Amino acid sequence: MDASALYNAGTEALARGDLGAAVTFLLAASRIDPRARDIRTNLAIARARVAEAQGSGDRGTPSAPPPLALSWTESWYLAAALALAGALVASMAAARPRSGRLLLAASVIFGGGVLFSGALFLRAREEALHPAAVVVAPVLEVGSAPDERPMPPYLLGAGDEVRQGPARGDLVQVRVSGNAIGWARWSGLWRLADAPRYTGNSGSR
Repeated sequence: MDASALYNAGTEALARGDLGAAVTFLLAASRIDPRARDIRTNLAIARARVAEAQGSGDRGTPSAPPPLALSWTESWYLAAALALAGALVASMAAARPRSGRLLLAASVIFGGGVLFSGALFLRAREEALHPAAVVVAPVLEVGSAPDERPMPPYLLGAGDEVRQGPARGDLVQVRVSGNAIGWARWSGLWRLADAPRYTGNSGSR
């Protein structure tokens, strides 16, 4: 599914006040086309409404997009291009006498590509281990697993952005800011990577 279909689904969800679905679809669309102004604008509106609904004026307020917003695929292409450019410059330098500066430039370019690739790999690993998700239930109770010591539940609202950990039956671990905060029911969360399959039934929940 392309970004425009996800954007349309997110905009429709936003119009009817379904904040969880709106954030899910618009965030998924922004991953595909991070430079689209209309997607960024509506995602900002959705996040602001989430913060307003939860009585937190600053929570969920999006920061300005980076000057160079790249999709996941574009990021990998850029990393590969940097490494290839560094290798090509190095081969040119090797064929020339007194090319110390050129070799230095090649090392910097190649090293930049390698470092960027490493950062992308770590990001991909985090997404594989703890996929991004959005709360779609009006109120999601996050508490202890049945075999854990009971603790007061932590309440999340529709539109909250979290990450998922391991699953136990119909429960899944919920993570916020890199930390596990407890367990919740699968049905209260939509995984961001699965957003396209929710577009057909988001209005009937």
